[in-house]
Order: sequence, then C-alpha cells, then structure tokens
Amino acid sequence: MILFQLLTVFLVLNISLANDCVKRTYTADSFVCVCDADKCDTLDIQKTVEPGYIAIYDSDQKTARLDKTIVPVGQLKSRIDQTKSSQFTLNVNVTDLKQKIVGFGGCFTDGAVINIASLSNDLVKSLMYDYFGENGLEYNIGRVPVGASDSSTHAYSLDDTPFDFTLSHFALAEEDTKYRIPLLKVAKMLNPEFRAFASAWSSPTWMKTNHLFHTAGGLIWKPGDVYYKLWAQYYVKYLNAYLDQGVKFWGLTTENEPIEGTRGLPWGTLGMTPEDIRDFVKLDLGPALKAAGWGKDNLTIMINDDNTEDIESYSSTLLDDPEAAQYVKGIAYHWYTRNYPSSYQILSKVHDKYPDYFIFSSEAGNGGVASEHLGDWGRAESYAIDILEGLQHWSTGWTDWALAVDTAGGPNWAKNWVDATIVVNATAQEYYKNPMYYALAHFTKFLPIGSTRVGSSVVNAPANVHTTSFITPDNTLVLILLNMGNDQIDLTINGFAKVPVTTTLKPRSIRNMLIALN
Repeated sequence: MILFQLLTVFLVLNISLANDCVKRTYTADSFVCVCDADKCDTLDIQKTVEPGYIAIYDSDQKTARLDKTIVPVGQLKSRIDQTKSSQFTLNVNVTDLKQKIVGFGGCFTDGAVINIASLSNDLVKSLMYDYFGENGLEYNIGRVPVGASDSSTHAYSLDDTPFDFTLSHFALAEEDTKYRIPLLKVAKMLNPEFRAFASAWSSPTWMKTNHLFHTAGGLIWKPGDVYYKLWAQYYVKYLNAYLDQGVKFWGLTTENEPIEGTRGLPWGTLGMTPEDIRDFVKLDLGPALKAAGWGKDNLTIMINDDNTEDIESYSSTLLDDPEAAQYVKGIAYHWYTRNYPSSYQILSKVHDKYPDYFIFSSEAGNGGVASEHLGDWGRAESYAIDILEGLQHWSTGWTDWALAVDTAGGPNWAKNWVDATIVVNATAQEYYKNPMYYALAHFTKFLPIGSTRVGSSVVNAPANVHTTSFITPDNTLVLILLNMGNDQIDLTINGFAKVPVTTTLKPRSIRNMLIALN
C-alpha cells in the first residue's frame, strides 16, 4: 500500500459508523473490541448537556464501554444523610481555576507506522479515525522520534556517514517519508488541532563517546564544542526537512531519557547530565534554533523528557539559569519509575517552584508481549490513574507510547516488547482496541485543549477511588471518577449541581459526569 495515496482516500471516502463493539475475550480479565473490514465500533459522545440534566458515561471491567445515560438532576439529588461522619464526599469549587489542558495523544514510532501500513486502505482509514477522528479519541498530540527508537526495525540515525561535520549526508529515512509523514498529514486532516513534537533517542554513533546507539554514552567533548554544536544543527536540519515535507513541528524535547543514557540501556540512548542539558540549551541548541527561525515563539521546547525521579534536578539546574531558561516553555516526564502518590507529589513541587512552565506527560506505556495481555482491564486502570493523578498534580496532558504494535509487541530491534492501546494483526487483517483505548476516551473525548482544572477536595475517600474536575471551553463541568476497587462505592458530590447529588460507582469502573454551568 502506498500511503501517499491515502490522503486522497480520506478526501473522497466517508467512514461508516458502527457503534457496537465486537467483543472478543482472550485470557485476560476483560475483552477487546475487534475491528475488521466489516465492522468497527465508534465513540458516540454527546459533549453538550441540556440545563437541568446530567450526562453520565460509564466503562467497567465486565461489560460497559462509554455507556451513556442522561438523567435529570433531581433524580440524583442526594438522599444520603450528609451528617454522617463516614460519608464519602467530593467537594468541587468551580471558582478555583488551575492549569489548562495542552492535549492528549500517542507516538508515531517506526514500528507503529509500519504496523498501521500493514493493514488494508480501509482499515488504515478506520484506525486513524479511531485515534484522530471526531468519533474516535480525537487525539490532538503526536510524538515523533528523531531517527530510530527502540520501536524500530533497526538502529539508525539520519546521518550515519562518519565524521560528516557539514551534515551533507543528512537525510530523512524511508520510515519518515514513506510512512510517518503521510500519517501525520492524515492526523492533521482529521483533527485540525493536531500538533506534533519531536524527541531524539540517540545522535549518530560517530558523535558519541562509545560509538554505539545503546549502552551508556554521551556526545564527545562538552557543550559549546563542535559535537554539541553539530548535534544542535542536526535538530535544525530535522525540523526543516519535515517542514519541507509539509509538516511543521509544534514542539521538541531536548533529549529522550537523558539520565538513562548515563546508566546504559539496550536501546538507543544519549547520556546527558542536568548540567549538560543546561549548557547544551544555553550554548548550542537554543541559539541554533533561534538563528534558524525556530525561536520560542515558533517552537515549544520541553526539558527533562524522563522519569519523575530526576525531574527536580533537571528542572532546577536548567530553569535556575536565566540564559538557558529563556528558550524553554515546558517540562516533560515519563511514567516508568512512578510510585503512587510520591511521584505525582513531585510534579506539584516542580509546578510550585516553576509555575510559568507547563508540565506534560510525554511517554507512558505497558510492557510485555501484546498478545498475552489482550483485554487486560488492569492496564486500563494503570492508564487512568496515571492520567488522573498527573492532572491532579498540574500535568497538562498525556502521551501514549506506540500508536500500534503487532501481536508480539513489536517490531523492536532491542526486543523491548510492549503492549499498546491498539494491537494490529496483519495476518488476519484486523486490529484490537484494548480496554486502555476506552480508558483514554474518558479523558481525550471530554477534555479538549483549553479545558481548565478546578479545585476539589474529598472527605473519607476510599484509597482505591480517584477523582478530578474540569471546566471545558464551552462551560461544561466534567467530573472523572475512577473506582479501582471490587466493591461499588456511594459518593455525594457538592458544587457540581445547584444541589448535592449522589452517584454510585460500579466496581472496577470509570465514570464521567457532565453538567452545563449556567
């Protein structure tokens, strides 16, 4: 299949809507929804609510996927004795405005775009609608690896000619031109608010101290010297090469997992200490980008792009230096070493110290052979709690790892097999939407760009229940309620409607409640 032709396909064909999930159960505790040439479920979400009514959307382990109920406010009016000291209560304060949403999305890894291209034209169209279309997740963020990541068929850079100090051999790979760029254009066509940001795993090996893509190794010499300046120009060439192909990047991270590159991993890494990143941004990257027309008003630079355990050191080292900080807008983090609640509390600490820089989750994903986890509800919960608690601690959005993997969890040259929200089975010409897909929908469908978190507090909340509250740009109040326990939970909510209301959360469930603010 030639993906360049796909752009025309999207212009002339309409997707057929089929709202019913074709359920299939494997060995996990829940089910996947199967999409093939004949049928694929879609997300029918009513985003506006009539005054006096509450819209409720439920997903759970056993049966439901965004099941919709519309009820009068009076039907949920609290009949529980709120004087009881043990009553679980959520108090919402719509006047206490917090951070705004930047967006939600996933990563266009080499493996993902190759997997998507292994499907028929109609299924490619269907899958892209499922992620970016108005009846899909409506993703508005895409992450793009610069060269190879572990989710590639082989390790490579965009200039593997040794000692090419003019970068005259720099060129986009086939993975860029044949697969990724056409799909990025499709994403933008389906969602005009779509924006992409780039992240590099490793420089060319001839620029590195160990001359390898993987294991511990950094750039030769130090910031301000020739290799660091060359690495900055490599970024400039990359941004311009995509621009020449009709794709303008919104953002760039300074380096994928820089601290992991100092420790050594079996996939592409480039080690940089906090001081290295600071001086690289100040002496090399920032000035090179600005000189090439990619200044702060034209490109969003995010630092850290690593786990939360080191986010304080990377943030403080760079942002306490005005010369480096002048180029930066955001702080990115990954979920892999997270611990609840301490990892999320770190996000609040960073925000409190640097409130002018947005915080954003740039990578998250479950590991393992994908076919062994098809239909795993626990993995949906792991996504939901990470997004929800991140939002409660000042995160402005969330990025999934590979948009699609095959049933083995690849391709992956480092054999770092992973799971994904959508798993592609090219042999059967079908793909599977895991429970994670529907957990994501509870956020991506209801919190468009510019939605604002509002203050809330809980009284007597069970340890396995998590909540967040937002106002959308159209003045709809959205509550997202996660129950990870095996028992149903009664909850009284104050500040949501004009009167206290009561709702019951099903076991192992996610519930969204929407009401129009008058």
